[in-house]
Amino acid sequence: MSSETSDYGRSQTREHILKVSWNLAANHGSNLKLTEVAAKAGVSRQAIYLHFGDRAGLLLALVRHMDETLDLRRRLAHVQAAPDGGELLERAMRLNTHFWSAVFPVARILEAAQNDDPALGSAWRDRMAYRQKSFAAMIRQIADMGELSPDWDIEEAAALLFATTHFDTWRELTQHFGWTEDRYVSAMTRLLCRTFLERTQEGSSKKP
Repeated sequence: MSSETSDYGRSQTREHILKVSWNLAANHGSNLKLTEVAAKAGVSRQAIYLHFGDRAGLLLALVRHMDETLDLRRRLAHVQAAPDGGELLERAMRLNTHFWSAVFPVARILEAAQNDDPALGSAWRDRMAYRQKSFAAMIRQIADMGELSPDWDIEEAAALLFATTHFDTWRELTQHFGWTEDRYVSAMTRLLCRTFLERTQEGSSKKP
C-alpha cells in the first residue's frame, strides 16, 4: 500500500483538501476543477473522488466545512439563548453579517452560478435550506415567547426573515451603500423588531 493510499481515509487529508478548495474557489470563482484542487493539495485526483465522490460532493462538503469552521452551531445557540425577541433578532443580525462577511468570496460565486452549474447550485441550495430552517426556528421561538405580532403566522414570518437577511440584500447594503457592520445590525434590528414583534397599546414594540 502506498503512503498516498494510506492517507485517503485520514481526516487531516480531507480537511486539507477542503481548505485548498476554499482558497481556490475564492480566487478562481466557479471555474473550480478537481485537477487543480488535487495539484494544489498535493494529492491525486483519485484521492478527491474517494473522499468526496465527485465535484458536487466536494462543493457540498466545502460549504458545510465553512459553517463548521465558523462555529455556526455555537453561534446559533447564542442567538437562541437571547432573553427576548428583540435581543434574539439583534444577535441574529450580528451573526448574519459576520457570516456573510466571512464567506463572501465563495458565496458570491455560488449565488451567481447556481443556475448554470448543477454542482454549485446544489451546494448553494443546501446551505439556503439550512438557513431557512434556522430562521424558522427563531420565529417559532419568538412566538413561544408570546412576542410575535398577530399580523404574522410563523411560516410567513420565517420566509420574510429569510428573504430580508439574504446574501444579495446584505451585499447591497454593505458593499454598495458602504454600511458598517454596526449600522447593518442596528438598522436591520429596528426593521425586524418593528415588523415582527407584538406592539403595546401605545404603539411601540416591546424592545425599543
